[in-house]
Parts: sequence; structure tokens; C-alpha cells
Amino acid sequence: MKYFIDFEATQFSNYIISIGCVRENGDEFYSLVKPASKKNKKITKFITDLTGITSEMVDKAPEADEVFKNFFDWCAEFDDDIPEFFCYGNCDANFCQANFNQSTNFKSKSILGFLHTGLKDYAPVVQKHFGLIQLVSLAKVVEYYQGNEIIQTHNALDDAKMLKYVYEQIQSHSIEEDKTAFPDYKKKANEPEVVQKPNSIRVSYDKRGKKVVQFFNSIDDAVQFAYEKLPENNRINVKIENIKKRIIKASNTQTQYQQLYWNIK
Repeated sequence: MKYFIDFEATQFSNYIISIGCVRENGDEFYSLVKPASKKNKKITKFITDLTGITSEMVDKAPEADEVFKNFFDWCAEFDDDIPEFFCYGNCDANFCQANFNQSTNFKSKSILGFLHTGLKDYAPVVQKHFGLIQLVSLAKVVEYYQGNEIIQTHNALDDAKMLKYVYEQIQSHSIEEDKTAFPDYKKKANEPEVVQKPNSIRVSYDKRGKKVVQFFNSIDDAVQFAYEKLPENNRINVKIENIKKRIIKASNTQTQYQQLYWNIK
């Protein structure tokens, strides 16, 4: 049985604060999660703006061990084969590891350990299917197949549903059918081959006279990076959406934002 899963987590400590999962037959599992560790479980403004999840919501949620014990039982309802878990991106396995280290329940620890070692990142499959030189966001792939713009809410269950939808579309479409998709993400004619890192955003800046290039997997990661560079006493007055707009503008106009050059591919 195939499972499509997504997590939201704390900004710095990777403690899971929500889990969303969809079976291939459409069954759903969702829960907010109260991290087991009291240390570094603060829900930052960035995470609240991104996901809508607040500290108050997490404080009222079931403990992590209870959630993942229930998730173990939910997965075990189908005992005819070993679950096959798909995620999108390389962050989810790290979230599982952080929570595995805090777990004290056998079922909870078992499913987190299985997820940490058994999660299959579907993003490279999508990249190969479309013949791209870099990863493309899940939301963009959904927009391509649906033919309309969507707003990604970063709700774990919604993202899991999007992943299931993309998986089904990829399975039902040939490479030939989708060969013209995402032209901006493909190697141009006569363009030299490059070793492409798994990123969608590149930031370059000078560090003591030496050019430094940093890569990000998504626009949200880049926004988080920019947010953390702000003085702490200024962050409360800054909207995440405005940071995103300034990064995009800086990329389009090839000007600096926060004394950095941003290049969105």
C-alpha cells in the first residue's frame, strides 16, 4: 500500500507539529502534534505565517508519542504488505529522526524509525520525468496538470494530497506528453552542461572579498534565510509575504536585497 505523507515542523529543532498522510485508496490521517521535548519547541512567527499553526494550537494538541502511536495503528490496518511512503523533498526524514530521538513509546518509535529510513523522495522522479536540470516545487507541478494557479497553504494534509495527485498524474502521463513543460527549468540549446544542485534559488555574496554562493531548495527556504538575517527586534514588524516579494523583485531586476544578489531559477 502506498502512502503520501508530509510534515510541518519547528523552525530550528525539527520537531514535528503536524502530520498529514493519504493512502493510495484515499484514506486520510491528520493531526497537530505537541512535541515531546519542551526545549526549542517554540513556534516562531515565520512558521505561523507559513503554516497558520500557533503555539497555542500546538499546546492543545496530542503529545507526539500519542499521535505516532495512533499513526502506527492506522498504517497497520492494512497488514497484507509493507507500507511504501512517499514525500516531496529531503527535509521530512530529518523531522522523523528528530522525533525518533525524543520518542519513548514502542509503536511511535517504530513508525518514526521506519519513516526515517524508508521515506522515498518523489521530487527527483518528477525532475527526471520532465527532463529538468533542477527541482520544481510541488505546487508548480499541480498547477501544470490542473491548468490553473493554486495557493499552497503548507497544511500537511493538503500537501500530502497534492503529492498523491502528482504521483497519479506522473504515472498516467508519458515523458513525451510532458516534454514541453517547465521550459525555464531546462537546459537551453548550446548551453554547457553543469552539475546542478537540488535547488530553485541561488544567493551570491562577498565574504571578506571571496564570492560565496548558497543554494536553497525552495522560495520558502530562501525567505526563512532572509527573515533570520533581520535584527531580532525588527522581525515582529516584517511580513513574510513582503520578504518573498522583495526577493522576487531583486531576482527580476538583478539588484540587491539585504546586500545579497538573488537568482531564482
